[in-house]
Amino acid sequence: MSLEKLRGQLDELDAELVRLLARRAGVVEEIWAWKQANGVARLDAAREAELRDRLLAQAESLGLAREAISAILDHVVGVPLRG
Repeated sequence: MSLEKLRGQLDELDAELVRLLARRAGVVEEIWAWKQANGVARLDAAREAELRDRLLAQAESLGLAREAISAILDHVVGVPLRG
């Protein structure tokens, strides 16, 4: 496969990552609105820890570096992505 085609595949994957982050941000906003309407605290440390553990285990099973995925999760989980 040519370098151009490989880069095209990478561009498609990067665009999909951004679309998925936008979808995730929308769901997070809905969850936060629900929590506010129902008097539930925005932060759920136990849920976030469980999510991180699950995602890090999945990443490792796919051959990804735990430290790299952990750094990405630091910027995604629990942080509003919409400005």
